[in-house]
Amino acid sequence: LVPDHIALVWQGTEISYSVLNERANAIAAAVQAAVPGVRNPIVTVLLDRGPEMVMALLGILKAGAAYLPIDPEYPADRIRYMLEDSGTALLVTHTEIAPVAFAGETVYVDQMEEGLCWQPVPVRSDDLAYIIYTSGSTGMPKGVMIEHRNVVRLLFNDRDLFDFTQRDVWTLFHSYCFDFSVWEMYGALLFGGKLVIVPKAVAQSAREFLELLREQRVTVLNQTPGSFYNIMAEEREQSMAGLQLRYVIFGGEALKPGKLRDWYRKYPECRLINMYGITETTVHVTYKEITDVEIAQQASNIGRPIPTLSLLVLDRDGHLAPQGVAGELCVGGAGLARGYLNRPELTAQRFIDHPYHKGE
Repeated sequence: LVPDHIALVWQGTEISYSVLNERANAIAAAVQAAVPGVRNPIVTVLLDRGPEMVMALLGILKAGAAYLPIDPEYPADRIRYMLEDSGTALLVTHTEIAPVAFAGETVYVDQMEEGLCWQPVPVRSDDLAYIIYTSGSTGMPKGVMIEHRNVVRLLFNDRDLFDFTQRDVWTLFHSYCFDFSVWEMYGALLFGGKLVIVPKAVAQSAREFLELLREQRVTVLNQTPGSFYNIMAEEREQSMAGLQLRYVIFGGEALKPGKLRDWYRKYPECRLINMYGITETTVHVTYKEITDVEIAQQASNIGRPIPTLSLLVLDRDGHLAPQGVAGELCVGGAGLARGYLNRPELTAQRFIDHPYHKGE
């Protein structure tokens, strides 16, 4: 709908939606040629941060496949494990990235065959969109299977909590192996906004990142609280105006609202939103806007479930816990993943039957 608008910004280079679409189509054609006739295959992406990474993810989706992101800086053993455990049909990478042991087909984004034509394919809402492997803190990493419908309802539903538009400027700050990046990428691109891909060195420097926020006039910022505290400290030190932020959206770790007092007073038009979620629930589960009340109380509060999701606190027997009684926080609704890839027993253990809604 906005072919001439800027879709991506990378180190001073701007890429329009029309160019992004053309290059995604080329990758889609290469994926279809490499795995002909395979419906909704898993395609691994091994690329460094940059425009080609975003183009590859979109191209894989347009080919009717699901993408599995792997960071080239992961240890070789972890890369090998993810390739083998996923049973991936295809590897999409770049010739400058160190080769990995992979017996299947490989597409190099810098050496794609010319003349291939992308064939649009019907994609169902329950098709896989992506698989993200968890950190493995409770054992070997597990692949979480997310479907198209899981992502779409996160950003488009009957009771949208945000007013994102094509005028918004987002940053792709987080690794594409961390599901916060899903919110960043599609939050920008599905609304026709601009996505500024942040170089890794800039992401690691609060001063450089703050300068990028000013230069690019970023309006939607997604951060872990710890990272944002560093940005706030740098902003206080510089004592400069110029930020255009409409939203700062927190996730990934507990927020300490009391630390936001000075920022809240200086930027009263910037809405501070605390969200909680995990990969298995498609990025976000709850929403809480931080105001002077929460800042004064200095109490972390994850808020209420976002539209399409519900929360229950259940006791050890799976019954609803009375108010004030400790229990397990359980999430239900349309954001729940399909389950864990190739782990039916673990899926059955973690994705339990809803005690009050039959069939959910």
